[in-house]
Amino acid sequence: MNAQTNEGFSLTINRHIPANRNAVFGAWTRAELLTRWFSPSADFRVVVLELDLRVGGRYRIEMHEADGIHTVYGEYIEISRPDRLVFTWAWEHSDDGAQMLVTVELTEDPDGTALTLLHEKLPSETSRDLHNEGWDGCLSRLATALESQPGSE
Repeated sequence: MNAQTNEGFSLTINRHIPANRNAVFGAWTRAELLTRWFSPSADFRVVVLELDLRVGGRYRIEMHEADGIHTVYGEYIEISRPDRLVFTWAWEHSDDGAQMLVTVELTEDPDGTALTLLHEKLPSETSRDLHNEGWDGCLSRLATALESQPGSE
């Protein structure tokens, strides 16, 4: 579902991840696991520069590719292990200066975890569409990374 509100555009992505909620939550909150999947494709190298997992804590992640480095940063707003993670989202060196919001909700389902990602306050349709494409790649990589991780069942 993609929508426009008074606070910008939003997108919602639903995905099945073949791992338990604790493993999925850990993949979002542990630097060594984020480096394995937090980019749209394997063409990127991920570097976690900061990850202070507490309400009010900050994160900063670089995605390196041939064309340059894309750096995203934000602050954790809500941490409810293993159900929910809410954080702000902004790109360094962005012309629009948009401060967005991402909510990740995890629920148990047969054979794994149902993940719902809501990305809000996107500044434009183009930004929404690009983030939709990026998240689709990231979540595919997340599912693959957890499939191959021992003990993720």
